Amino acid sequence: MITPAIGTTELYKQLEILIKTDTPVFIHGSPGIGKSYIVNDIAGKNNLEIVDVRLSQLDAVDLRGIPTISNEQTKWMPPVFLPTDPDSEGILFLDELNSAPLSVQAAIYQLVLDRKIGEYTMPKGWRIVCAGNKIDDKGIVFKLPSPLINRMVHIVLEARYDDFKAWAIKNSIHPFIIGFLGFRPDLLSSEVPASSETNPAFCTPRAWNMLSNIIDSTNEINTIHPVVYGTVGYGAGIEFISFVKVYKTLPDIDAILSGESQSVPEEPSALYALCAAIIEKYENSAQAKNLFAYSKELPVEFAVMLIKDLILKDESIAELDEFEEWLEKYGEYIV
Repeated sequence: MITPAIGTTELYKQLEILIKTDTPVFIHGSPGIGKSYIVNDIAGKNNLEIVDVRLSQLDAVDLRGIPTISNEQTKWMPPVFLPTDPDSEGILFLDELNSAPLSVQAAIYQLVLDRKIGEYTMPKGWRIVCAGNKIDDKGIVFKLPSPLINRMVHIVLEARYDDFKAWAIKNSIHPFIIGFLGFRPDLLSSEVPASSETNPAFCTPRAWNMLSNIIDSTNEINTIHPVVYGTVGYGAGIEFISFVKVYKTLPDIDAILSGESQSVPEEPSALYALCAAIIEKYENSAQAKNLFAYSKELPVEFAVMLIKDLILKDESIAELDEFEEWLEKYGEYIV
């Protein structure tokens, strides 16, 4: 039986519980979907230190420490990255666990089981979070020993567009990306290509974020087609470039925000692009009042999407009288 996967929003909730109860957890997920980002973000939000260890790059001796002689006895010197302050609190993030050599996995087993390794004991305020890729992601992945599996809670993470969009709006991801993935949410994350394919790039939230940063640095996407293909893959890249051409035919966004235009495109791809462009340029509640009126000109699903995304960017608009009036018409469509 396949374990149901969860999105990033749900992962935040579950990790909060597991960290609070000091329960070791293993997050399974494809490359580039945000496992490391989420663990680091949770540590920051809870004022916890974090030690990020990439286990695939270590040997067992790197964890247990180098042996030294003291008083005619062998003593193991633990690595400097393991926390030692008894009053500290944090997350020991063991990434790429199932890509690590079996000898390293065996060493981690003692750390997860007893919170010890060699002569090292982890401070009580520290929690263990592990992560790794799925076996079918065509990476270097080893099956974990069953005793180690049984000492952790296992959660499968998958990329979901709604979670990505909420993060993207708050982190100023380029509207080209948000609009395109609204139109083609299935391309947020794609399968890892076969090794025989000439272009090994594929879609992940990390790849789209990287492409957003690249687009922010140039005004001419027509000059970076090879970069687009090399970031998200050729098929997705072709579709994305075609979408950008639609994006550039949109009505005047500033005129819509100022209440001077009620122009509405007809094509669904253009409507997704329009909503993303409006959210990107939105600045204040005066514009929000105009957008409540403008949304009534849109098809229902886009009217609801626009206002929901607007609230993600500016929660204060929910206090406007215009929002209450808008809810009377569209409240039944909000999930």
